[in-house]
Amino acid sequence: MALKIVTGVLAVAAAMQAAHAKPVIVFAAASTRQVVEDVAAAWTASRGERLGTVFASSGALARQIEQGAPANVFISANGAWIDYLVSKNEADPASRLALFGNRLALVAPLDSRPGKPDGAAMLARLGPRGRLAIADPRHAPAGIYARQALTSIGVWKSIASRAVLTRDVRSALALVERGEALLGIVYRTDANASGGARILSVFDDGRHDPIVYHAARISRQNRSVPRLMNFLSSPPAKEIYRRHGFVVD
Repeated sequence: MALKIVTGVLAVAAAMQAAHAKPVIVFAAASTRQVVEDVAAAWTASRGERLGTVFASSGALARQIEQGAPANVFISANGAWIDYLVSKNEADPASRLALFGNRLALVAPLDSRPGKPDGAAMLARLGPRGRLAIADPRHAPAGIYARQALTSIGVWKSIASRAVLTRDVRSALALVERGEALLGIVYRTDANASGGARILSVFDDGRHDPIVYHAARISRQNRSVPRLMNFLSSPPAKEIYRRHGFVVD
């Protein structure tokens, strides 16, 4: 009887310890909110452990991590911000994963006329006062890709002065959804999930650098981090990525 009581006490203590264990904190690009939240739910269902999540532009998150923010895993919408944290000895290069890809889309408010404008048609659609919403290319990968695409089709210099630079790609999409910008350039996954914007065209991949999301383990550690990194490359996680429209090899 005494052994059973002790065993029961130990089991309760272990359960309480697991319940109060610090969750893994994932800093992730704003464009991954829904997919990362679904991954977090799947992780909790399979492991019984919580994930904490923080979403913003990749560059803003990298700067926060550099300044000591308590991230355990970083998911960036490009590889450059992972490189940056590796150079600052904040990210473990051996842990780096390429998770999935995306496409870049030109969007307009839902009540706009359809069409697939090229550079000239894009300028014509904007007219003399129309605004184009993109994420700020100084820190947001979506903005970097957008600037590359517009440069490639020869309209960046003409359109830059009318670009509204937002803190992240979701904010750019919101301006288009509210009709505050006539056009926007966002990720296809965000546009597909939008109820207030339509896709006018999807940019050719050759117009910008490949859009590949990367994950890396951050130096400030939690013992569950290696298991989470393995989960991020597992078949169940890849199925979640596909369901949200990301490109998975």
